[in-house]
Amino acid sequence: MKYVDLRIHHEAGSLHPMHAFEMRHDDIDGAALLHWNTVLDGTNTMVFRVRGDPDPFRAKLDAREATVEYSLTDAVDGVFYCCVRDRATDADRNYIAAVARGTLVVVPPVEFNPDGTTDLTLVGTPADVDAAVEGLPDGLRATVRSVGPYRRRAGPTTPRLTDRQRAAVAAAVDCGYYDSPRAGTVEDVAVELGIAPGTAAEHLRKAEATVMGRLVE
Repeated sequence: MKYVDLRIHHEAGSLHPMHAFEMRHDDIDGAALLHWNTVLDGTNTMVFRVRGDPDPFRAKLDAREATVEYSLTDAVDGVFYCCVRDRATDADRNYIAAVARGTLVVVPPVEFNPDGTTDLTLVGTPADVDAAVEGLPDGLRATVRSVGPYRRRAGPTTPRLTDRQRAAVAAAVDCGYYDSPRAGTVEDVAVELGIAPGTAAEHLRKAEATVMGRLVE
């Protein structure tokens, strides 16, 4: 069994209307698809986690012809949840066609990024994973972020760190920066990586923010 962590790039016209709305609206900072039932009766039912103000999101759902019904939670610390049932659109079918093959399973969450890209992880046999990457529908292209044998921690359930952030955390662990009592310093991390202490501190701060943010979500 194999996994591939993909970033999907959308050509003009292939972006889902709700993703396009989230990108344009100043009060919406991003969304992730957590759970879904796909086209059981011509509709999709989905649960999203959204960062931002629920009021414009609610107004957009009310205005969409595809919306059948929905429910929103109140926002807590800038995050709210939405369960929505939609009539399946061409954009929905395009997404489904990208991954509905053979043994493939989509591992949630599917992240809808503010730059218009979508991050998702697929798991399946090597042949089906490779075919999905190579055979995306028109208007979609993929960048492979990571790929390999599937392990329980593979995919977006593991916080995504940049290569430099991961290197900084590894150096910090090695030098005892996270020991109690602390044995290493930011300066030790900087020396190990050959960078300025301020840069090392910034890598560690951003990595810690990513990990802790994922943990509390």
